[in-house]
Amino acid sequence: MRGAPESARFYAAAAGIGTAFGSVGVAVPLQVNALGGTATLAGAVIALGTVSIALGALAAGVLSPRLGGGPRTLLLALVTSGAGGLVLAAASTIPEVAVAGGLVGSGIGLFWVASQMVLGRRAGDPGSEEGFAAHFAAYTFGGLAGGILTGAIVAAAERAGLQTSSGIRLSAIVGLGAVFGAVVLWRPLAVPVEIVRSGRIRVDPARHLAVQVPDLLLVTALALLLPLAPTVLARGFHLGPFVIGAVMSGVSLAKITGTFAARRLSRRRGNRRTILLLLAGGGGSCVLLCAAITASSFIFALLAAALLLAGAWPLVVDSAHARVPPDGRQGLAVVWNAREYGVIAAGTLGSGWLLQRFGTPTPLFALAAVFVAAATVCSAVLARRPVWRPASGI
Repeated sequence: MRGAPESARFYAAAAGIGTAFGSVGVAVPLQVNALGGTATLAGAVIALGTVSIALGALAAGVLSPRLGGGPRTLLLALVTSGAGGLVLAAASTIPEVAVAGGLVGSGIGLFWVASQMVLGRRAGDPGSEEGFAAHFAAYTFGGLAGGILTGAIVAAAERAGLQTSSGIRLSAIVGLGAVFGAVVLWRPLAVPVEIVRSGRIRVDPARHLAVQVPDLLLVTALALLLPLAPTVLARGFHLGPFVIGAVMSGVSLAKITGTFAARRLSRRRGNRRTILLLLAGGGGSCVLLCAAITASSFIFALLAAALLLAGAWPLVVDSAHARVPPDGRQGLAVVWNAREYGVIAAGTLGSGWLLQRFGTPTPLFALAAVFVAAATVCSAVLARRPVWRPASGI
């Protein structure tokens, strides 16, 4: 980034779209339920949103060169998510709710590609990992705020005598307001910075796959650990909705804390050592989850895993981008996000099958520990590859 004001606006945009995504993550399943949909239908609608993220990432490969690069693609991401918020505010049927979730998901896919295009130009420079960590923390904080505010508005609307579906539509103001503020802040910086002569970014499913292997292993582990944590807390430990909500909010806070802790640790020990240390600790936390027999021990291990693994993730992303030639990082950003969200969707579906098949979450946590161990080994191997340092930052 060229200066502190631009960095602040960039992170504000991340927080804004994270708020929109966190809001929809709460509003969509609640609205499906309020409109009479089954749990299976709610899961299908949520899965559609995840698929939309991958499709949005692929669309960025076509749109970004025509728009003029990462900054303008980021603006399009914000506008697309805002359109999803508008649809949600008016949605009175389940298909309309699905469209709203799909639009916000598409915006998220565009956003992650655009953000990695902006940040990826500095990958390999000293301290470049701090930009990835701060960006992820801002997005996660936005998601936490969006979920809490949405739930609060729905609860307040119900107390005021409104129907639940009406309160959920009203809660769309959370995402809309956050995205509108992000658009206002980012629009002055949405200027063309890069042009691809061919008119599109090369999207090859196998391109630079080797550098992403640690990331894919890590996000698979997270997909096994986190999505079904509320179910485990409810069925396995018989905790109530309020406590479960508090625990999941704590998970989001742990992710944010992990990113800042990783930044500080990387300054002292270096990027490579920090990644290996955090992944090793995260793998140990997965083992603790397998052995947890009380709710308190389970919650402690879950928070530790979220802190350590989420802290490692931005550093893993930065490390991978630093080992790709600068002129190949646009294409990497596109296939990176498409592959990543495809793996997340598969991991989430697989975790549900394993939980139903075995009736206990222990196989999930054991498998997550295996994936984290593999990510640790692959990260150590990747660190031996040379770093490409860009000629200049942005």
